[in-house]
Order: sequence, then C-alpha cells, then structure tokens
Amino acid sequence: MSAIVELRAVLRKLQAQAYLSASIDSLERKDSLLYAHLYLGEQLSWARLRNGNVPTSLLRQTGFREKSFRDRPLDLAQLRQAQEGLLEFLENHGYPFAQVWLDSLDASQGQLAAALYHETGPLILFDGIETEGEVKISKAFLQSYLGIRPGSPFSRRRVLEVRDRIRELPFLQEEKNAQVAFLDEQAVVRLYLQKRKASKFDFLIGVLPTTEAGPDRRFLITGTLNAELQNQFGQGERLAVSFEQLRPGTQELELSFSYPYLLQLPFGIDLGFAQYKRDSTYNDLIFDLGIRYFFQRGNYLKAFWNRTSSRLLTIDEQRLLSTRELPEQLDLQNASFGLEYQYRQLDYRLNPRRGWSLFLRASAGFKTIEPNPAITELSDPADPEFNFSVLYDSLEERSTQYRLVGQLEQFFPLFQSSALLLRNRSGWILSPGQAIYRNEQFRIGGNRLLRGFDEESLFVTLYSVFSLEYRLLIDRNSYFYL
Repeated sequence: MSAIVELRAVLRKLQAQAYLSASIDSLERKDSLLYAHLYLGEQLSWARLRNGNVPTSLLRQTGFREKSFRDRPLDLAQLRQAQEGLLEFLENHGYPFAQVWLDSLDASQGQLAAALYHETGPLILFDGIETEGEVKISKAFLQSYLGIRPGSPFSRRRVLEVRDRIRELPFLQEEKNAQVAFLDEQAVVRLYLQKRKASKFDFLIGVLPTTEAGPDRRFLITGTLNAELQNQFGQGERLAVSFEQLRPGTQELELSFSYPYLLQLPFGIDLGFAQYKRDSTYNDLIFDLGIRYFFQRGNYLKAFWNRTSSRLLTIDEQRLLSTRELPEQLDLQNASFGLEYQYRQLDYRLNPRRGWSLFLRASAGFKTIEPNPAITELSDPADPEFNFSVLYDSLEERSTQYRLVGQLEQFFPLFQSSALLLRNRSGWILSPGQAIYRNEQFRIGGNRLLRGFDEESLFVTLYSVFSLEYRLLIDRNSYFYL
C-alpha cells in the first residue's frame, strides 16, 4: 500500500513537470521487490494561453501576463497561481460565486494552447453586521473596525479576517465563528460575541522614610495608580488614567482619551493631558490633541497639536548671586504640530510571537523662553545696581525646535511557546542655535527605558537604546520576560 502511495506522489511530480500523460503501465513483483513500469509521454510546453473573456483591466490588476505563457515550459503551479489570483481578486471585490476555467484546449506536437475564461456571477454587497450575545457594542463601530460597511462590495478576505480582528479587541471575544448569510444579492455577517473583561483598576501604596532623624522623622506615602476603562459606551473608546509618586516631591499624572471611527468614518480623535512635577524644581503641563486616520488592521497615521508649558517652582538664589548664570532649567512654552505613524505586522497584536512593528512621532514647533520674575527681580546686596534681567538678553526669546521619537520591534518565534524580541527605541531633540534646557530634555532610565539605571535619572537630547528580551508565553494574553 505504501508503494502505491509513493508511486502516486511520483506521478504528481511528473505531471507538475508538464508530463501530463504520465501513467503507471504495469506493476511486477519479484521476491520482496515491486517494479513499476511508467509511461512518461511527451513533456508539454505552452503554445499560448490567450485571454478568453476576461477584461484586460482585471488581468492587469491580478498581474496576469500572456507572454508568461507563450513558448515556455508548461508549469502547472504557475497556471494554478494565475487562476487562483484571478478568482481571489473577484471574491474580494463583490463576486464570491465567480468561476475561472480553461477552454479551447488543444495539445499537438508537444505544445498546449488554451483560453482563460471567467464568469463573475451576481454582484454581492454587504448588508452590514448582526450580533448575537449579551454585549454592549455599536454595530457602527464593528462595521468600521472590520471594514464590513453596508453597501460595500463583498470581500472574502474581510470575512476570513473577522476572527483575528475580534481577538485583537481587548473587550470582546467570539463565542463561535462568524457566519455569512446571502439573500437577494446581499450578504449579512453574523457575529456571536461575548464580553471580555478589559477595564482595570490597580494601585500600589508604599511608605518611604524621610532623611530626617530623631523624633521628628516623618514618612512619605508613595504609590502608583493605573486605571483603564474600555468600551464603556459601546463605541470602542478608551479612557486611561495613570498617577505615580515614587520619589519625594516628584509626581507624574497622565490622562488620555481616544474615540475611534468618528461619524462612522476612518477617523478617530485622541485627547491627552499630562503633568510632571520634578521635586520642588519645576512643573510641566502637556496638552495633546490628535486626529487619526485608520488603515487596515489598526495601523494609523495621526496629525497632532501639542502644547507644553514648563514653570520653575523655586530658584537657587545663592547660586544665582554667586555665578550670575541662569539655571539649567527655565520657564518655557512650546507649541508644535506633527505626525505620528504606527504600522504593525504581527501574528497577534496583544501578545505576538512573530512579526514586526514600527512607531514614529515627529514634530516641529516654536519654543518661547519666558523670563522668571523671581530671577529678574532678584537683587544682589553686594551689588544692588546689577539687573538680573540682563541674563536673558543673550537668549533668543523664540526659536524653532524639532522632535523625533521612534520604536522598532522584531519578534522571532522560539520553540512552541516562546519568542525573542529585538527592540530599538530612539529619540532626538534639535533646536538649531539654541540650548536645550534640562526641563525640556528626554528623561530616560529605569524599568520603562534603559533598565539598570534609576527611574528617569538621565537627561538627554539624543538616545538610541537596543534591547533583547526573551518571552515565555504562558497564556493567550500573558507572558514572562527576561
């Protein structure tokens, strides 16, 4: 039996090499050996594969070229690829019942001539989505997110992608596979959905002793808080709050809100606010407004406006009096416009094993230096005539500043449930002809970026950090890393 299976495999290989008449003539057994006598026949080549009734524009879109099938060796894999490419294009552009076949076959003198024909069948349009299950989700969001909009041509690819796209939503999961119902030249996609817990609220509180000694020693309450609310209104929206106070006097607050597919268009809106207070030195306020344009599979391009305000909280008067030099940080305003781009080609966005992703954010704007009254009104008892406001005279009040931040990740699968992540994160601030002050520089170091250093202990204008990370995937959405 195994010998017959092997012989059939040999025949398939010969036919793939254009010996279409190849066959088994006879079988002969001698002792423990089985002899097979094969008939090869003539190896065919193409005389011509002409276009039967397929529109030229359609052939061009699928990459079909007649000259590839003229006076060349017959390649069945190439022929199958051409037919499947044409059929796939039709199935993804409104014709799920299309057919593709060869006609007018003529084999003579070792050459094969044929004609390529097709039949589109009726044009099928999507009639929208129907959902079953106790889920709070807008049909308009699902139709925009999945690319299945009422009135758009049926696409087999869109339907096949439904499962993976739903799995990438943190607040939904499929109870069973989607189904398609065809009626009166329309297609309805039925989704069987369940709610998945995605919103979270977690906090960590600690007690840190101060440096004071004796009975007056006090303790500082430290902690972090992270809250994330997803799809509370059934529109796929996201609200996130993050608060962190890990060092005395240093606090960081971040608020963000995103609303996708505004008015059922491929646009979304992002709002952001952040506050960063660095001990008693300075306080930053950051406002961010962006509009996203969504591509396929959640990739996007965003245009944004950003405004950053940094204010000194205290100044070192003794240093100013002795050096008559401005401090490392100044009162600043920065308004900029920019673009943000994200592209991900991953097998599973929430916990990938294979693929790559790219994130870029670039902006250009104007930086304005504002004199601090505590500095300009300072008086030196040893030299009352000196005016500290002249320290600002050598500075350009308004200047141009450019910022670029990027991240590139590549995932390599290892074994059955592991992955290797190679990552680069880079940033650059450029302010031609002007100094870049401490309170406008990147803060790196710590668990977020550059492990092994204290949290946000390094102030830089240019960085590029490579990291290699091993991940052990313990669940669909969970992993350990080293």
